[in-house]
Amino acid sequence: MNKKKIYYCLAALLATFPVLNSCSFLEVDELGKSDTDTFFSEMEGLRTARMGLYRITFDFFDQYLCKYAEVAGESLQSVVVGSGGEMYYQYNFLSTPDLETTAVGYLWKRGYAVITNANTILNYSENLKAKFPDNADEIRHIEAEACFMRALVHFSLVCCYAQPYGFTSDASHLGIPVADHVVGANEQIARSSVRTVYEQIIRDLNTAYGILGDSAPAEADYVSGLACDALLARVCLYMGDYGQAESYSGKIISALNLTSYEDYADMFTGEELGDEAVFRLSGYYAGSSLRKFYDYESASFIPANDFIGLFAADDIRRTLLEAPDGSAACMKYYDTATSVPDEQFYYLTVLRLSEMYLIRAEARCMQNDLEGAASDLKKLQARARNVPEDDIVLSYADAGGLMELIKTERRKELFAEGHRFFDLARWGDDIVRPEDTNSSMKILEYPDYRYALPIPQVEMDVNEAMVQNEGY
Repeated sequence: MNKKKIYYCLAALLATFPVLNSCSFLEVDELGKSDTDTFFSEMEGLRTARMGLYRITFDFFDQYLCKYAEVAGESLQSVVVGSGGEMYYQYNFLSTPDLETTAVGYLWKRGYAVITNANTILNYSENLKAKFPDNADEIRHIEAEACFMRALVHFSLVCCYAQPYGFTSDASHLGIPVADHVVGANEQIARSSVRTVYEQIIRDLNTAYGILGDSAPAEADYVSGLACDALLARVCLYMGDYGQAESYSGKIISALNLTSYEDYADMFTGEELGDEAVFRLSGYYAGSSLRKFYDYESASFIPANDFIGLFAADDIRRTLLEAPDGSAACMKYYDTATSVPDEQFYYLTVLRLSEMYLIRAEARCMQNDLEGAASDLKKLQARARNVPEDDIVLSYADAGGLMELIKTERRKELFAEGHRFFDLARWGDDIVRPEDTNSSMKILEYPDYRYALPIPQVEMDVNEAMVQNEGY
């Protein structure tokens, strides 16, 4: 089936899939067990559920996760002044538990909706394997996808609602509830430690990899074994397990090639896969949120001037920071290959090779392999400027100086892809914004309770086992 046609069909698929969209993940909707049993009694129900899982994961990233990770950083400037603007509370670090209709409530609600649906797929898959033994391989593949999505969203949520892994020496501080099964209507689950959450994430990724093996992404729109390795590289980096982060990222680097300078912009705007895609989520302009969020004709946020100033004039990435009319804009979510707005298609990058080079560079630097780290950094800079690697000169005196270059390169390369605030948090870095920013928060010094969002009030009200984050 044509890729675009698949996503046109998703709305219809979701209408038939019993998605659990309660305000609290513990406040499970009573869909009727017989209805759900009937839905998952045939292979077509499982296949529909699989596509629905991809779509709601896209919505989670598109509508909230990628925006929050960027507006809470320092690379964006708000266009809208006042409390009516989207992400206003997160941009100004004014989040409170009762903000249910902002990122505070929706990240929680939508994230656990993804996890609940992944759990539902896993709950019914065993019976389907027994009923349809000829489809056992297909069912196992869908199980792997569900485990990957569950890991991906648990990871995203613990980044949002908990302090970073290194906040305590053993990561024993409060994380999020681990939902590794279909949660009953009256079941109350307490928050696990951050360490326990990460252990669950790794278990799920290892389970998925055990099914998918070393499969490369024939189509990066779907989960592969390589995507499991790539996400494990990120998870290990966040844990400070630099040896494993280097190992996992190295597997991706050995398997794929960087997208060329000539094709770089088209990787985001031209409906092209690019050589380096590992896993991405796909959607249409008509139903997209990021596309509208960054629309240069009515943008909510634009790249900050000091951020644009980090790029050399010949850096291809700078072209994605300028609208057709010459104004500052994030163009990573524009389909310039299609002129009809409702047919415009865009990709939301979750994992790609450039990030793996940055992960390996950081891991090597932290293990005092400065030469290896510098080599990885030079590859990205040479590609960005279309020059030989030998022409790239890095100026640093020690590991600390090289680490600052790596941090800046991550900021430039992964801009608007949902990383910046989480990077600052795990590094323990202050958030320092330009003096001319219209945010009321110019500097947020680490550590601070606002490096984690509050648990939504509705969850606190219905779940007696829930504990609120300090400061809220």
